[in-house]
Amino acid sequence: MIEKQIIGAVFFDYDGTLTDGAAGILETTSATRRAVAKLRDNGYLAVLDTGRAMCYANRSGVDFDGMITSNGAHAMVQGETVLDSPIGDEALARLMARLNGMGIYYGIDNPEKCYARDMDAPDFTRWITTFGISREVFRPIRPGEKPVGYKLSVLYHTMEEVERLRAEFGDLFSFDCHRGYPCVDVTARSANKGVGVRAVLRRFGLTGERAYAFGDGANDLDMLAAVGHPIAMGKHAAELDDVCEYVTRSVAQEGIEYGLRHYGLI
Repeated sequence: MIEKQIIGAVFFDYDGTLTDGAAGILETTSATRRAVAKLRDNGYLAVLDTGRAMCYANRSGVDFDGMITSNGAHAMVQGETVLDSPIGDEALARLMARLNGMGIYYGIDNPEKCYARDMDAPDFTRWITTFGISREVFRPIRPGEKPVGYKLSVLYHTMEEVERLRAEFGDLFSFDCHRGYPCVDVTARSANKGVGVRAVLRRFGLTGERAYAFGDGANDLDMLAAVGHPIAMGKHAAELDDVCEYVTRSVAQEGIEYGLRHYGLI
């Protein structure tokens, strides 16, 4: 069997790019699924690059060649792990202790099964319902357990709480707020979506000029900066205006299909 030649790669954020929970679009559209399938037929790697953990990122309904998950802390393409970078035990323990003391709810990413502090908490239920995440991919943290974590989803109440956390832990972690929902992705400084992109490009011998990326939020900045053709969704964080090459349509207006056609990739 002759292996298909790979001529480029396209990276896709999940929330706000493939779907839009704030607009009630919890599943990818049929147009998006067809567009990505055509992209792959045309010789491009299609790679999900998301803040979601691997254990629930693959529920998009789209057939991807690989996934960069937990904001660039883990990456697997065509069945091969090309990046694995969990948070250090001491740093994670310190952050968990502070969040517990502040009364802030959080979930902890793990590629196989994520951790939740209390699976009956109202904050947890609202969060997974809003983003269409299955309860089955979580398990409670047992007393005295030391989770192996790749990213935290922190469900804050006020921005003052986020600023307090940034002031104390900003040297260890980045804090990227979601657009339209009080959740902040907390990722080790050593990891970001761009790190994952570069790991995939190296693995397949691709240059940035042969790479494209679609994103909508502040945590997509590094992903967009790592490719030659950065694309912002029609509804996007203002920070992306400084890095994006093109603004496509919104999720509701089939922005993925529109953007891929704009560049002649499908």
